[in-house]
Amino acid sequence: MTTEEEIEFKKKISETIIPIAINMTEDKIRDILEIVQRDNPQLPEGFANMLLEQIIIKKRSR
Repeated sequence: MTTEEEIEFKKKISETIIPIAINMTEDKIRDILEIVQRDNPQLPEGFANMLLEQIIIKKRSR
């Protein structure tokens, strides 16, 4: 991922996922991401873990 893509990705997380995830437990978020990863084999290996890290970082910084 280029630097520009990474910035855009983090921006999209803040705009779309964080407003929903802010009221969810980390376990619930993890469960949802595991389902998404399992049901979408075209996603890169480890995508769910990377996204979970980003969500937790952003959630804790609010």
